[in-house]
Amino acid sequence: MNFAVIAEGRGTLADAALQAALDAAQRRHPLLTVAVEADSDQRLNFASRSTKGIPLERIASSDADDWRTVLAERIIVPFALGESPLIRAYRFDRADDTWVIALVLHHPIADARSGFSLLTEVLLGAAGMPMPAKAIPPRPTLIELYPPAFAGEAGRQLSGQLKAARKAAAERTGMPEAQARHRPSNDPPKPRMLTLRLEAPLIESLAARARRADTTINGLIGAAQLIALRRLFGDDAERVLGLTCAADLRPYLRAPMDAVTPGFYVTLVTSVQRVGDAAGLWTLAQRLTKSIRQQLSVGAAHLLYDFLPPADQFPITDGGVQSFRDLMARGVQTSLLSNAGLLPALPALPGLSVDARSFALLPTPTQPVFTAVTTDAGGMTIHLNYNAAQLAEDAAVDVGGSMESLLRAAAIPVAPTAKH
Repeated sequence: MNFAVIAEGRGTLADAALQAALDAAQRRHPLLTVAVEADSDQRLNFASRSTKGIPLERIASSDADDWRTVLAERIIVPFALGESPLIRAYRFDRADDTWVIALVLHHPIADARSGFSLLTEVLLGAAGMPMPAKAIPPRPTLIELYPPAFAGEAGRQLSGQLKAARKAAAERTGMPEAQARHRPSNDPPKPRMLTLRLEAPLIESLAARARRADTTINGLIGAAQLIALRRLFGDDAERVLGLTCAADLRPYLRAPMDAVTPGFYVTLVTSVQRVGDAAGLWTLAQRLTKSIRQQLSVGAAHLLYDFLPPADQFPITDGGVQSFRDLMARGVQTSLLSNAGLLPALPALPGLSVDARSFALLPTPTQPVFTAVTTDAGGMTIHLNYNAAQLAEDAAVDVGGSMESLLRAAAIPVAPTAKH
């Protein structure tokens, strides 16, 4: 899978300056020069291939009226085995000196947090500001940094216990229902991106209310997403639905790991819940937040990959790829939520102004939506990503509208009931 980090801005931006900034970043960050290659045992490894620069494609203004659709189509273009670098850059020119810069990265070399650090460097360089020049040495991989309790034989024993606990939980709750208005399809994908914007004062109000309710904005967004998807069933009945959230494992490793260079240090946590309507928003948010925290603390998030069959069961052949696709299609259907959180403020950029930063990632064929959330000084950007070959545009619009109305209503404090 690939994802994109995005900057929407204004001002005169020279192509030569942008390409020079990309070149400088590539010299500094080790994973921007690698390819994924197969060894003699058909195992995949990173291999340094430092001879090719980061390609930059400029999209003419006539093609950028709906830059989101154009970018979504670029995001799903795969990187080939042996291809390097595993990053592509796009510039979308819009009216009145406005533009969009997007870096599309292969997910194994980066996650959202490290992708935004890279985007910041590129913006600094494109604005003519000094960029860090010292090359960063390769970093340990995610699994190499697992705490002892979640690694080796201890991890394997814990994995067995967690599998049993997960099975028992599924028997209590039931399996998620197939998502209404989402249909399996073998048609070519039609990636689309629907954008919601929430202003900074509203986000501050949501954060304050979430703290008082012992939940998080992430939990609230997840609850709003599940309620919005439940509404697609067209009735008032509760439904069992699943939500998978991306979680940053950096705070849960045996050694500190920052996000200053591209690297993959995230996992997925899934929560299956009974979902009603708006009256249950806060309770559902609390349950989701509790589930995420618990899975991170007990090691379930670390051992995500242990729940999958060993990689050598999927040879690097057309048959192996199809076997993996079949495995993914048999999995529990969930929608996806990834929240990059509050980004550090950008310094003043000479001649340039950045209005919003965000990221995007498209769902797999079994997932109805993948919601990507970013907050910066200007507020929150929510990209609702979907495949229009499987989820119709009007259904996606309904989900986005419900999510926005639920979140806006949640930011309004409830007036105390008068006592007599």
